[in-house]
Amino acid sequence: MTPRFPVGAAVQTPFGKGVVRAARNNGRLLVDVQGRALVIPDAEISWLDARKRKAGPAAPDSDGPAVPSSARRSATNAGVDVDLHGLTVEEALGRVEYALNEALLADLAELRLIHGRSGGRIRAALHRRLDQIPSVRGFGLDPRNEGVTIVRF
Repeated sequence: MTPRFPVGAAVQTPFGKGVVRAARNNGRLLVDVQGRALVIPDAEISWLDARKRKAGPAAPDSDGPAVPSSARRSATNAGVDVDLHGLTVEEALGRVEYALNEALLADLAELRLIHGRSGGRIRAALHRRLDQIPSVRGFGLDPRNEGVTIVRF
Protein backbone atom coordinates (compact mmCIF):
# COMPACT_ATOMS: atom_id res chain seq x y z
CA MET A 1 0.00 0.00 0.00
CA THR A 2 1.47 3.34 -1.02
CA PRO A 3 1.36 6.10 1.57
CA ARG A 4 -0.97 9.04 1.02
CA PHE A 5 1.94 11.47 1.50
CA PRO A 6 5.21 10.76 -0.36
CA VAL A 7 8.61 11.34 1.21
CA GLY A 8 9.50 15.03 0.89
CA ALA A 9 5.88 16.22 0.84
CA ALA A 10 5.17 19.50 2.65
CA VAL A 11 2.39 18.81 5.15
CA GLN A 12 0.44 20.47 7.97
CA THR A 13 0.48 18.62 11.30
CA PRO A 14 -1.13 19.38 14.66
CA PHE A 15 2.33 20.66 15.69
CA GLY A 16 2.95 22.93 12.69
CA LYS A 17 4.26 22.73 9.15
CA GLY A 18 6.56 19.84 8.36
CA VAL A 19 8.14 17.60 5.74
CA VAL A 20 7.48 13.85 5.45
CA ARG A 21 10.73 11.91 5.91
CA ALA A 22 9.56 8.27 5.99
CA ALA A 23 6.47 6.06 6.05
CA ARG A 24 6.14 3.81 9.09
CA ASN A 25 3.88 0.86 9.90
CA ASN A 26 0.17 1.17 10.70
CA GLY A 27 -0.39 4.38 8.73
CA ARG A 28 2.14 6.47 10.64
CA LEU A 29 4.61 8.91 9.13
CA LEU A 30 7.94 10.28 10.32
CA VAL A 31 7.66 14.05 9.89
CA ASP A 32 10.26 16.79 10.53
CA VAL A 33 8.53 19.67 12.31
CA GLN A 34 10.70 22.62 13.35
CA GLY A 35 13.82 20.48 13.56
CA ARG A 36 12.13 17.67 15.48
CA ALA A 37 11.38 14.19 14.15
CA LEU A 38 7.83 13.20 15.05
CA VAL A 39 5.87 10.02 14.30
CA ILE A 40 2.32 11.11 13.50
CA PRO A 41 -0.72 9.10 12.32
CA ASP A 42 -1.53 9.69 8.66
CA ALA A 43 -5.09 10.75 9.59
CA GLU A 44 -3.79 13.76 11.58
CA ILE A 45 -1.82 15.16 8.62
CA SER A 46 -3.06 17.24 5.70
CA TRP A 47 -1.43 18.70 2.60
CA LEU A 48 0.20 22.06 3.21
CA ASP A 49 -1.38 23.50 0.11
CA ALA A 50 -4.95 22.83 -0.97
CA ARG A 51 -4.17 20.76 -4.05
CA LYS A 52 -2.81 17.26 -3.72
CA ARG A 53 0.42 16.65 -5.55
CA LYS A 54 0.41 13.73 -7.95
CA ALA A 55 3.96 14.22 -9.18
CA GLY A 56 7.03 12.90 -7.36
CA PRO A 57 8.10 14.00 -3.92
CA ALA A 58 7.94 17.70 -3.26
CA ALA A 59 11.09 19.63 -2.57
CA PRO A 60 11.29 20.85 1.02
CA ASP A 61 10.30 24.46 1.61
CA SER A 62 12.95 27.11 2.01
CA ASP A 63 11.66 27.24 5.60
CA GLY A 64 12.94 23.66 5.88
CA PRO A 65 12.39 21.94 9.19
CA ALA A 66 16.01 20.94 9.83
CA VAL A 67 16.99 24.44 10.96
CA PRO A 68 14.36 26.43 12.88
CA SER A 69 13.92 30.05 11.83
CA SER A 70 15.09 31.19 15.26
CA ALA A 71 18.45 29.55 14.52
CA ARG A 72 18.85 31.42 11.24
CA ARG A 73 19.39 34.79 12.90
CA SER A 74 23.11 34.67 13.56
CA ALA A 75 26.16 32.55 12.87
CA THR A 76 26.94 32.34 16.58
CA ASN A 77 23.79 30.35 17.30
CA ALA A 78 24.92 26.78 17.84
CA GLY A 79 21.81 25.22 19.34
CA VAL A 80 20.57 23.27 16.31
CA ASP A 81 20.14 19.54 16.92
CA VAL A 82 19.29 16.81 14.42
CA ASP A 83 18.00 13.63 16.05
CA LEU A 84 18.91 10.44 14.16
CA HIS A 85 17.45 7.93 16.64
CA GLY A 86 15.38 5.15 15.10
CA LEU A 87 16.60 5.72 11.54
CA THR A 88 18.43 3.37 9.24
CA VAL A 89 21.93 4.39 8.17
CA GLU A 90 20.62 5.47 4.76
CA GLU A 91 17.79 7.54 6.27
CA ALA A 92 20.17 9.12 8.78
CA LEU A 93 22.65 10.13 6.08
CA GLY A 94 19.83 11.62 4.01
CA ARG A 95 18.60 13.66 6.95
CA VAL A 96 22.16 14.79 7.73
CA GLU A 97 22.75 15.91 4.12
CA TYR A 98 19.59 18.02 4.24
CA ALA A 99 20.43 19.46 7.67
CA LEU A 100 24.00 20.31 6.61
CA ASN A 101 22.70 22.12 3.55
CA GLU A 102 20.18 24.11 5.60
CA ALA A 103 22.79 24.92 8.27
CA LEU A 104 25.22 26.20 5.63
CA LEU A 105 22.50 28.34 4.04
CA ALA A 106 21.61 29.69 7.49
CA ASP A 107 25.29 30.49 8.12
CA LEU A 108 25.42 28.51 11.36
CA ALA A 109 28.70 27.96 13.17
CA GLU A 110 27.94 24.37 14.14
CA LEU A 111 25.36 21.59 14.02
CA ARG A 112 24.77 18.85 16.60
CA LEU A 113 23.94 15.39 15.23
CA ILE A 114 22.40 13.10 17.85
CA HIS A 115 23.08 9.45 16.98
CA GLY A 116 23.07 7.95 20.47
CA ARG A 117 25.80 6.20 22.40
CA SER A 118 25.04 2.81 20.90
CA GLY A 119 24.73 4.28 17.39
CA GLY A 120 27.92 2.64 16.14
CA ARG A 121 26.85 2.04 12.53
CA ILE A 122 25.23 5.43 12.12
CA ARG A 123 28.14 7.19 13.82
CA ALA A 124 30.74 5.40 11.67
CA ALA A 125 28.87 6.11 8.42
CA LEU A 126 28.26 9.70 9.50
CA HIS A 127 31.94 10.32 10.28
CA ARG A 128 33.01 8.74 6.97
CA ARG A 129 30.60 11.03 5.11
CA LEU A 130 31.64 14.16 7.04
CA ASP A 131 35.29 13.47 6.10
CA GLN A 132 34.28 13.82 2.43
CA ILE A 133 32.51 17.20 2.70
CA PRO A 134 34.84 20.15 2.00
CA SER A 135 32.64 22.76 3.72
CA VAL A 136 32.92 20.92 7.06
CA ARG A 137 35.86 22.45 8.93
CA GLY A 138 35.84 19.81 11.61
CA PHE A 139 33.74 17.45 13.65
CA GLY A 140 34.01 15.34 16.75
CA LEU A 141 32.12 13.75 19.58
CA ASP A 142 30.68 16.09 22.19
CA PRO A 143 32.93 15.78 25.25
CA ARG A 144 29.86 15.92 27.51
CA ASN A 145 27.86 13.33 25.54
CA GLU A 146 29.47 10.70 23.33
CA GLY A 147 26.11 10.12 21.61
CA VAL A 148 26.39 13.48 19.83
CA THR A 149 28.66 14.55 16.98
CA ILE A 150 29.32 18.28 16.69
CA VAL A 151 29.98 19.55 13.15
CA ARG A 152 31.78 22.91 12.70
CA PHE A 153 31.58 24.95 9.49
